[in-house]
Amino acid sequence: MSEKSSRRDFLKTMGLASVSAAALSGCTGIKKLSNRSKVSKPNVVFILADDMGWGDVEAYNPESLIPTPNINRLAEEGLRFTDAHSCGALCSPTRYGIMTGRFYWRSHKKHSLVMPYDPPVIPTERLTWGRLMQECGYGIAFVGKWHLGLWYRSKKLPGYQRQFTMNEDEIDFTKTVAGGPCDLGFDYFFGTAGCSTSDAPYCFIENDSWVGIPSVQSSEELHKLPGFYPGLMASDWDLEQVDVKLAEKAVGFINNHRNKNPIKPFFLYYALSAPHIPWVNPEFIRGASKEGPRGDMNALVDWCVGEIRQVLEDQGILDDTILIFTSDNGPRRGANGHKSAGPFRGYKNSAYEGGHRVPFIIRWPGKIEAGERCDTPISLTDMMATFADYLYHPLPDNAAEDSINILPTFFDDDTLPLQRPALIADTGGHASEIGDFSIRQGKWKLIEKNLKTSGSPKTANYELYNMEKDPYETKNLADVHPKIIDQMISLLQVCKQTGLRFMNH
Repeated sequence: MSEKSSRRDFLKTMGLASVSAAALSGCTGIKKLSNRSKVSKPNVVFILADDMGWGDVEAYNPESLIPTPNINRLAEEGLRFTDAHSCGALCSPTRYGIMTGRFYWRSHKKHSLVMPYDPPVIPTERLTWGRLMQECGYGIAFVGKWHLGLWYRSKKLPGYQRQFTMNEDEIDFTKTVAGGPCDLGFDYFFGTAGCSTSDAPYCFIENDSWVGIPSVQSSEELHKLPGFYPGLMASDWDLEQVDVKLAEKAVGFINNHRNKNPIKPFFLYYALSAPHIPWVNPEFIRGASKEGPRGDMNALVDWCVGEIRQVLEDQGILDDTILIFTSDNGPRRGANGHKSAGPFRGYKNSAYEGGHRVPFIIRWPGKIEAGERCDTPISLTDMMATFADYLYHPLPDNAAEDSINILPTFFDDDTLPLQRPALIADTGGHASEIGDFSIRQGKWKLIEKNLKTSGSPKTANYELYNMEKDPYETKNLADVHPKIIDQMISLLQVCKQTGLRFMNH
């Protein structure tokens, strides 16, 4: 029996060989997509917040202490997903999954975050969402936090350093970088190498060149900020203005593109620095929330969404643009009684729902009914397969292995069967070969908690939850349903061995 046949037989025993849209969909009132044979090419703006939780947005949590009028308006005019998930509960894994349509643990990094001066995680030959959109005729830009590694020039050695993570004193900041967005399909890049307000170097990069030179060591005062990593910064670097500057560049790209290429569609991937850490708010947003500094950073996210909406409206293209808002993972714990993860258990870097269940809203006038809700589980890895299908761009077998076409959740179209063998998210750390996994299929969710002590083999503990009866994960049923545990473990192993996109084939 072939490997593909054995996988298919296993899936049939689990009832997974063909999961229909009707069986999975919790969407209501979605307008049917008409005449896909004459597909249009709308502009696409994808806005990714950093650590904004399900419960931070008023459209999801009416008791939120954070005002989010612009995101609320987006939900009123679009489709709000209640069961959307980042593919990781930390930033680098999710950003890799969005950009490549595959899980981060398939890369050489496994579960480890990209740290300052790490080399790239994505090889330049890999198909990315950016390159896909470029091949479909879009002008494309990446603005914001990259956090997927770069190649740096060495002061002593010729060419780019490709051997190991570099130290600051080894890097020639007068030279260009490589391996970033512009080497992965994007026409334009403006942003930072890592976490914009907490990872060195504290300096913007435009395309492949530094904007100014990181030459000043961060001050002792900055070192006292929570989560701030000391390092080199540009002499004019201002932590409080990072997201303001990124918003200016995102707005500027849209204006410039429209002025120079009014007919050509564009794709803007806009990765905010906020809310993240440390809590460094520009003066105009301070005190906007009742949660405190973290809440104000989330209010800043909402302001950024409003800036994008306004430029689209000013350019007369708001209704010709797919506008998506989401977050890279779950939040940190809220202050003053604010439930940043909503009613869900866990926070950032947790296998529980609060670690990876995120807001996801899409506005697409004329295609998607306004003010609707969808309860179907989706993943941020699904972006590549979804846009590839809509734009009729065939995906090769060695790309987007874990990306599922979720157009059926946008449109009630019987010709587009939705097939999701499982929903997976993982956790990690700064230098972790081992991560925790969560996997959902139907009503069951398994959490695999992996432990490893020095010199000892990996061991795993398992938790099982019935998400239909217990969506907040209060009762572990692992001891009650050992057979379900075994089945879910087997399913997770198959998913690890085989890309989700191919498991129903």
